[in-house]
Amino acid sequence: METLISKDNSAKIFVALSLITGISIVLFSLVGHYLTPTKLIPSSFIGGTIGVILANLVCFKHKYIDRTNLLPVTLFTLITLGVVSFVVAFNFNRPLLIICSFFLIGLTAVFTNKYLIKYPNTSKSKLYCVAGIFLSFPAIYFVAASVLKFQFGYDFFFNSLDTFLNSPNGQQNFNAITPFLFGGGLLLSFFLNAFAQIEFINKNESLLNYKNFRFRVNPFNLAVLLLTGFAGIVLSTYLVIENLK
Repeated sequence: METLISKDNSAKIFVALSLITGISIVLFSLVGHYLTPTKLIPSSFIGGTIGVILANLVCFKHKYIDRTNLLPVTLFTLITLGVVSFVVAFNFNRPLLIICSFFLIGLTAVFTNKYLIKYPNTSKSKLYCVAGIFLSFPAIYFVAASVLKFQFGYDFFFNSLDTFLNSPNGQQNFNAITPFLFGGGLLLSFFLNAFAQIEFINKNESLLNYKNFRFRVNPFNLAVLLLTGFAGIVLSTYLVIENLK
């Protein structure tokens, strides 16, 4: 019986994520086309982000996703959305690839939820650490590749970026999607791993049943937090210098 329920919920999660996210992307794309016809990528990404969050909340409300698993499932689904958005931004001429990539969003939610159900004692701080690494990786890679190329003349890591930049409308699409992947990824990773340093304590003996909290250092989360903060400072400095030229 539990297996049947698990399979049924997985199908519902997949359909909910795919349907709600898809509708949200289309609606925001239409609005974006009306307001800024030449900048569909930002509005589509915003629509996808809102769609993913709403879809996960709907799944939670219908008890397809447990309360304790809601945040991790949402986070890893957003990470997949970021990857899919980057792939799609440079492959508008490949509709089959776009469709297949889109379905990865729902599959990510399904498999993340299945994993957390199977391993309920998985440390949330470790999950936030892993999510933070994925979220901050694009910006950290860009910063490291740029420094190696422009400061030390070592362009091996930047060659992959040149492949995207030299594609048709590559620079324009890169500039449209990277603020969300770089800035959004770094901010989310930073606050996520900062949150992991806080431990909430139940005070059941209180009449108000309130919660206290205390700071508890998690070394891996702290490392991701510092790395993310450093990458954010370097990236912000780079953008300021570029705008002053």
